[in-house]
Amino acid sequence: MAPAKQTILMMTGPGEVAFQERALPSPGPGDVVVRPRLSSFKHGTEMMAYKGRSPFAHHGLDPELRIFMDRDEGNPFYPLPMGNMFAGEIEAAGPEVNGFVAGDLAFGWGPIGNRHILRANKLEPLGALTPEQALCIDPASFALGAVLDGAIESGETVYITGLGAIGLFAVQYCVARGAHVVASSAFASRRKLAAHFGAERVYDSKITDDLARLIKQETGSAHAAIECSGNLSSLHRSIRALRPCGRVVCVGFYSPADGHLDLGKEFFHNRISLHASLPAFGVGNPVRTDPPLFAKDLLRQCAEDFAAGTISVDGIITPILPFSEAEETVRLIANEPEAVIKVALRH
Repeated sequence: MAPAKQTILMMTGPGEVAFQERALPSPGPGDVVVRPRLSSFKHGTEMMAYKGRSPFAHHGLDPELRIFMDRDEGNPFYPLPMGNMFAGEIEAAGPEVNGFVAGDLAFGWGPIGNRHILRANKLEPLGALTPEQALCIDPASFALGAVLDGAIESGETVYITGLGAIGLFAVQYCVARGAHVVASSAFASRRKLAAHFGAERVYDSKITDDLARLIKQETGSAHAAIECSGNLSSLHRSIRALRPCGRVVCVGFYSPADGHLDLGKEFFHNRISLHASLPAFGVGNPVRTDPPLFAKDLLRQCAEDFAAGTISVDGIITPILPFSEAEETVRLIANEPEAVIKVALRH
């Protein structure tokens, strides 16, 4: 018998999270019932919302004009479910489902909850992937998208900042393409992983007032930067670290609360190119390739790269905490980022 209710983690307002129960619909003939074994968050995006700094908190993106407009009062941003991906077991499959039977392992996108009822075509078979690899398909695809949007080439020096899961996969993809990687982070554990994944120079971003100048002095300036932090000061540093006609790829989005960006100095006088990279399902953006690649193409490539050993999850999924501690885990991610990289919840 299919479950009638679902326990789900909800963000009820800025700085507020709680488990809630909500009714589940009866599964249709093309649906499956899934019991997650591991779930994960989308750290950067969800922390912007948790801290009340998301551009979507008060505005919505018009899908036709592609412009942000004031949010309709009848469509509030909060409450919203938390969570990004899960890997788990199929408990039941409808009579029209092809490709899944009860007992199969699968992964997909969805909130952190104890059960899901989904269309079967929204899931992917786990296959040869580990659950940890499956949870990292999403950040790895954004990292690959950034590397492609930046047209990173062998022999180039690339500066990577924001060494969460996306940044650490960007390190691996740049190294795999033969680039020389320079990285920085305020957190020792992330610097250690960047070096493990092949970064040739890894800087503590707290030890100097002008890290960009130090990078230029020691590397001869970077050709490109991949900025994954969503922090304006890191973006400013990335621009300063580049040689003339360098390019910055922005993976995170920025908040006015971070201050302002001075575009009259290195950005203008060194003729820096600034690219946003967002190959997400929800917005339908391709990466700057010929032919253009979309989210589904990047996800397929990342799965192949995990299988081939081109990229690795070693040390990235940390910590793994109980599902019952999800509320406390959100506060840990927000308040103690040095203690986490990509958190998983074990069900």
